[in-house]
Amino acid sequence: SQIQFMKKVTTIFFLVVLFNASHAQMEVGFNTADVGAEFQWYKDGKFIGLHLATNSKLHHSFHATIGYYIAGDPTASFYYNQNNGGLGAGLGYRYYFLLRPHRFFIGAKADLFTYKIMLDTQTPEGPHTSMIFIPSLQTGHMFLINDMFFITPTASFGYKTNLQSKMSADEKKSV
Repeated sequence: SQIQFMKKVTTIFFLVVLFNASHAQMEVGFNTADVGAEFQWYKDGKFIGLHLATNSKLHHSFHATIGYYIAGDPTASFYYNQNNGGLGAGLGYRYYFLLRPHRFFIGAKADLFTYKIMLDTQTPEGPHTSMIFIPSLQTGHMFLINDMFFITPTASFGYKTNLQSKMSADEKKSV
């Protein structure tokens, strides 16, 4: 009776292992976390930051960036940059057409950049904080190298808005 019990336990153990192994093989894709550098170029400035992403098993990726926005609008006649830049951050989502998070994707992103400026009036005012918000749509291609490294050129189209009332003269425009 003890031998029969051991046979039943052994049989059940192997069936459970076999079921779990076959179930795990049915899942497509894999979860990944990406860490990297990010560079964005706008007509009004540049952004250099740290890129963090979490990718789900099927199609989806959520990413965040934090870094430094280098303000560089040489055409602004009503203000000048006090420190030539400031803190920048962004959140985004990407949908990959393949099951794994690589190759072609579409997505959406929202960036927020802040920096100190002086208003260029007859008596200079400031410093004021300029807070630029840019929601955008994006598309791109992730080149995956050896499943360890990636390069992701991206094109985005968004609308720049300055959220500070003192900066109401700053134009809202597409970027």
